Amino acid sequence: MKTILYILTLLAIITTLALGLEQSVALGYLAFAILPYVTTLYILKISEHRTAKNTAYSTAIFVVSVGLYFLIDTTYMENNLEHKFSFLFIPIWQLTMLLVLGLVVYFSNEKKS
Repeated sequence: MKTILYILTLLAIITTLALGLEQSVALGYLAFAILPYVTTLYILKISEHRTAKNTAYSTAIFVVSVGLYFLIDTTYMENNLEHKFSFLFIPIWQLTMLLVLGLVVYFSNEKKS
């Protein structure tokens, strides 16, 4: 399962970079836009306990699917919005969620099986 989620997260990174380069977004915003996906990869890597793995799996699926949906939606489907703002606001809510769930994974790994 981890391998599939690694691949999906790497595809999300590639998609985010491709959309950002297509829209001529500054490299700082692009680095900030892929930071949640890199954090997701790290959370997947450190999860060892069963509870930590389940939390990391569900978090990765949610971050990748909802993050890419909003990014594609604001880039291609909303003509009246400034799509470059999505590279700023989408990672903020992703990182907030990853902070909380990363703590759950960290403390779940501390449990004795």
